[in-house]
Amino acid sequence: MRKLLSLLLAIVLVFALSACGKSKTTSNTETITDFGICSAENTNLNINARNPWDIAVIDNFVYTAVGDFDSNCGPTSIWRTNIDDLKWESSGRFEQEAFIRFLNLNDNIIAIGADPMSNSQYAEAYVLRNNKWENFVEIKDALHIFDAEYFNDEYFFGVGYGDNNYPIVKFSPETNEYINVPLYKNGTDVIAALSQNGDIKYKRVYDLFSVDEKLFCAFSCSYNSGKTTIEFFEYKDNKFEFCQALKMSGVQMDKPIKNQILLNADAVINNTCYLSFGNLYTTKDFVKFDKVSIPENACVTDMFVDKTNDSEILYVLASKKVDSVYKNTIYRIENNDLIEVVTFNKDCSALSFAKQGNDFYIGLGGDGLMLQDTGTIIKITVK
Repeated sequence: MRKLLSLLLAIVLVFALSACGKSKTTSNTETITDFGICSAENTNLNINARNPWDIAVIDNFVYTAVGDFDSNCGPTSIWRTNIDDLKWESSGRFEQEAFIRFLNLNDNIIAIGADPMSNSQYAEAYVLRNNKWENFVEIKDALHIFDAEYFNDEYFFGVGYGDNNYPIVKFSPETNEYINVPLYKNGTDVIAALSQNGDIKYKRVYDLFSVDEKLFCAFSCSYNSGKTTIEFFEYKDNKFEFCQALKMSGVQMDKPIKNQILLNADAVINNTCYLSFGNLYTTKDFVKFDKVSIPENACVTDMFVDKTNDSEILYVLASKKVDSVYKNTIYRIENNDLIEVVTFNKDCSALSFAKQGNDFYIGLGGDGLMLQDTGTIIKITVK
């Protein structure tokens, strides 16, 4: 009997020590700071338009890309706050329905304006110079800009066009020329062939990828009959050549998906591209795709490559609805394994994030989530 009591006491002691250790680790490794809703004072934005589709930390400022692609609720500001005073201000107000991405292209910080409000002849992107946003490109006749890449001293833009235009535009700063780039499949001009099909709703290039000194694009075609296809192309000899097609029924397209962007997120590290359609995939050549294991029913909403201390670390943001709240987790990837960095529960999904030092800046919202906390930015310090 005495031995049994001793054994039970030992088990209780082990569990008590274990619980204390877990509690201590959680409380000492993370601090959460609420930055508030970045665009709350802009009455022209509906709740969904307050979604922070992207976040960038630049020169001690946190910038957010907000807006609603479909509701004509602009003009829209690029909101920012100094990380020390937590006071949101407009860093520029533009005739755009939404801003959807911040990109670093050839050491230029670019804000992608997704849909022009008043001058529909031109789609525009802006560059940050001396803390001010200036016009960077004006792509004539384009309805939208979705993504951009810098490749071989030229800028490539994925756009939305009319029926007979190519959905990729190449811009050369030296000549100030805009050139439409064709897509080919089995020797056939894809856009020309599709333009003869009356069932086509729209043709767009939502994403561009520079991987291992090669340039790829994700081309989407939607039909009036409701089906959607996605095809990947590689840039060769001044045109994009077909690589592979994916059936949308074969990949998870979970909410929250980013506003009018086909892929939730993408990132390139160690000559490998990581793609999220909700689930997470890797590819080196856009022909073979490998699935990375993530928690069941979780949705990868953003990725960030931390390029500090002469090394690169890929962080992945995933959200999973559990009962009435969202369980949001930041992971780092090691050998295609997800290592949990921090987990936090909120009423909204974590849509976007950026990192500086030990601080993660995270935007809360969701496509179609009409919640009062939509647009909130938080900082989590992980030590």
